[in-house]
Amino acid sequence: MKSIPQKMLPLFLLAVATCASAQSDAPKPLDLLKHSLERTSQSVSADWGIYIKSLDTGEEIAINADNVMDTMSAIKIPLLVDAFRQVDAGKLSLADRIVMKTSDKRFGTGVLRTLDDGLNLSVHDAIELMIIQSDNTGTDMMFSRVGGPAHVTGAMQQLGLKNITATGTSFDWFRALGAAGDPSWDKLAPEELFKRGFPEKLTDADVERFHFEGKHPYGLSNARDMGRLLEMIARNQAADPKSCAEMLRIMRQQQMRTRIPKYLDNVSAPHKTGDFPPYIANDIGLIETGNARVVVVFMSAHHRGLYSELEDAIARSALGCKWFIQWHL
Repeated sequence: MKSIPQKMLPLFLLAVATCASAQSDAPKPLDLLKHSLERTSQSVSADWGIYIKSLDTGEEIAINADNVMDTMSAIKIPLLVDAFRQVDAGKLSLADRIVMKTSDKRFGTGVLRTLDDGLNLSVHDAIELMIIQSDNTGTDMMFSRVGGPAHVTGAMQQLGLKNITATGTSFDWFRALGAAGDPSWDKLAPEELFKRGFPEKLTDADVERFHFEGKHPYGLSNARDMGRLLEMIARNQAADPKSCAEMLRIMRQQQMRTRIPKYLDNVSAPHKTGDFPPYIANDIGLIETGNARVVVVFMSAHHRGLYSELEDAIARSALGCKWFIQWHL
């Protein structure tokens, strides 16, 4: 008998469950999915926080889901929610204009940092780029307009999500990263930081120490609360229905597609990633079919090894969740 490809293991397990469903002692599909997720996560050297919930049946899987971990750019989902809640309250307009300056520009993901000063964009533009390209410049533009990280944390507290903390801006994180190799970076203002360029003196040992010490997370949450936030968006509880619909529309345009959507055909998957290669690969979102919706949260840390293998573990886990929907729901 030929061995089963690892990518197809979730399908095989759930097919076995379906064929054995007439037997009273047959394992439940949910238990088989949990076993598959545990096996896949254990196939790479990393710490995990995983939370899965069917919005149709209420069934849940929680694997270290209460451990608070670094969100990296997944913290942009709480920022997105805070922004739209302020739009609903009349405190912020999506049509407001932002004129970009050098002091607004941030390293890392996104395109705004590559464009000329004086670019005139809307708040909605900044929000869209913040999510679909994880644009760090757009992110800090939005932090400044909603009232900063503390306001985002407060908004999450109001929603009952006590474990979600916006710890700082993109600027704060990159300045702290630079200071890991050169303490003088800790005194730089935003424009000075950007003009200096990405820290070239950082060694691999500096970056590894920065991550494993965990003194400067980009954001903090456990997998369960991030899952609850996605559920609130999906159920129109995080903001007004129109705003929740727009948040999901934006998340469906996500351009980082090497994790949850990688092996998913003919389904919708609004989601947001968070990255710090090779240590962290997060992805948080929904898998939507014509008749079912499942919240999927994959958070990781302290990974050692090939980053592509960490990403692929998430992709294979999401495939298992898809087959759970198709065979069980």
